[in-house]
Amino acid sequence: MTVPTKLETFKAAQDIARSVLAEITRYIVPGATEALLHQECHRLMLAHGASGYWGNTPAFVLAGDRLRDSVFDHRYKPAEIPFGEDEMITIDVGPRIGDCLGDCARSYFLKRGKLVTAEQAGEEQAAGMALEAMLHAAFVKRVTPTTTFAEIYREMNALVQDAGFENLDLLDNYGHSLEKEPADFILMDGKNDRTLGSVSYFTFEPHIARPGSRYAVKLEEVYYFDDGAVRML
Repeated sequence: MTVPTKLETFKAAQDIARSVLAEITRYIVPGATEALLHQECHRLMLAHGASGYWGNTPAFVLAGDRLRDSVFDHRYKPAEIPFGEDEMITIDVGPRIGDCLGDCARSYFLKRGKLVTAEQAGEEQAAGMALEAMLHAAFVKRVTPTTTFAEIYREMNALVQDAGFENLDLLDNYGHSLEKEPADFILMDGKNDRTLGSVSYFTFEPHIARPGSRYAVKLEEVYYFDDGAVRML
C-alpha cells in the first residue's frame, strides 16, 4: 500500500478548497454569473494561501442548461448569463500548494432569490443530493487498499442506476488519483485494475442526474488510507 506523502500540505490544500466553497455562498445571488463566481473562487483561493491551481482553471462553475456538462480542461469558459431567482449551480475547485493538490465540489440552490438547501429547492434536487450522500457513505464503507478502481466504479455505478440516475462524467468515471499533473491522473473507471492502495490520494466525485433532467448534482471529496482504513482528506 502506498503511504500518503506530504499529508499535512495536501490537507491544507483541501481545507482551502472547502473554505472557498463555503465562502463563495455570499456571491451566489440572482444576477451573479458563472464568470463572477469563477473570479471570486480564484481570489478566495489565493487569499487562503494557495500558490495556484491544478489544470487550466481555478474553478469549474456550471449553472442552468450547463449543469449536465462535463468539462475539465481548456474547453471550459465561464458563462456571463445572469442567474435567475430559481437557479442551481455546481462549483468544482482545485487549489494547489506547490505540488500538493486539493479537489472539492459542491452543489448550490437558489429559490425565490435565496440560497436554500436541496430539500427546500425541490424534490428532484433533494433526491439527487440524498443519493450523493448515500454514495459517499457506501464508498467509505466499501473501499479497502485492495479494492480496484474498476471494482468500486462498477459497484457505485450500479447504485446510481438502481436509483434511476445516470453518470454524466465525460470519461465515464467516478473519480481519480491526485498526481502532480492532471495528465497523470489514474481514473476510477470500469477498465482500471489498479488498486486504490497503489495511489496516495483519490477523489470520489459522482456527477449524476436523472435521465433527461436539467438538475445535475455534484459532491466531491478526497480520500486516502491510514493503516488500511479510509479517511477523508
